[in-house]
Amino acid sequence: MNIQELFKKYEDELKITGTVKMPKNCFWPPQPLRNAPITPRENYLRICRREKPVYMAIDTDEYMLSPKMFPDAIARGFVVDNEGLDRKDFGGKDMFGIEWDYIETAGGSMVRPGKPKVTDITEWEKDIVFPDISRWDWEESAKINEDLICKEYATNIWIMNGLFERLISFMDFENAAVALVDETQQEGVHRFFDRLASLYEDMITRIKKYYQVDVIYFHDDWGSQKSSFFSVDTCEEMLFPYLKRIVDVTHKNGMIFNFHSCGNCGNLIPVMIKAGVDVWCPQPMNDSKKLYDMYGKQIALGVTLPAPPADASLEQVVEVCRKFLDEYTHNGVAFPVIYEPEFHPQFLDTLYVLSRERFSK
Repeated sequence: MNIQELFKKYEDELKITGTVKMPKNCFWPPQPLRNAPITPRENYLRICRREKPVYMAIDTDEYMLSPKMFPDAIARGFVVDNEGLDRKDFGGKDMFGIEWDYIETAGGSMVRPGKPKVTDITEWEKDIVFPDISRWDWEESAKINEDLICKEYATNIWIMNGLFERLISFMDFENAAVALVDETQQEGVHRFFDRLASLYEDMITRIKKYYQVDVIYFHDDWGSQKSSFFSVDTCEEMLFPYLKRIVDVTHKNGMIFNFHSCGNCGNLIPVMIKAGVDVWCPQPMNDSKKLYDMYGKQIALGVTLPAPPADASLEQVVEVCRKFLDEYTHNGVAFPVIYEPEFHPQFLDTLYVLSRERFSK
């Protein structure tokens, strides 16, 4: 069938039946609901579970919740909930008391330089006091944000500053990287990561109890523009045991683990898979096609797709969508990550009907 015939065939399913409420400070507008056979939530979760979807999901089928109650959300300048927060109030202390400065031009925060909290990781207990998250008002925060948890779209909660990122925040990057490979410091790193993993296990269990979200969106950048920060062997020895614990408790609580890890770190994807990570969206400096061909059945990848502009022809839109489906549905299903705020008005409908037809076979 040509595209017009497919539009006609799925005309009823393309009808917009409503929108979903979005949190304050969210990056995209209210998402439309089609009259599709299953909700975007269930369709997206099928891809996360490496099951066959009904139609192609996109990255915004999973939307974000980053509660103001979390000190890290304020410190990192990323409060996305029903309360919101003015940008002038971003920055400050995270849940460990580390000071962050919000950089408006960068749209994010960095640790205030010059005062590393830990100078000797083998004696970190002298300098680090772990937060008592039982003192946070979980019930009140959940009540404030309860209408953001919906049946139609998957919802995640962000956990900032994963294992390596947290180590960096205490020591700075260079010293943290050395600590991972220096035999005299590794035991101290292991003790710190063990305690940190226990904190995140507790946090994830509470997140499920109070918010009932579908996804944990866990941050831990592992690479730069050119390469990963550490070798596969170092990653497996120093980070894998604790990442696996965090993934395991996520799965135990019935949630998907979406790993946010920036940089050119595709060489570390076997460690992610071994730990049980469900979703990773590699940045464009990674060879996403190669990673998909090698690992597409073992992990759900979100692949950057430049969306066709408003002045593209419909034929060009069809070509873009067919190419993505041809390249990313034969070895498991990867889904597109779309950064353009504006694109061709028929792009999403075209992707829907072409994928609907393909997955129906």
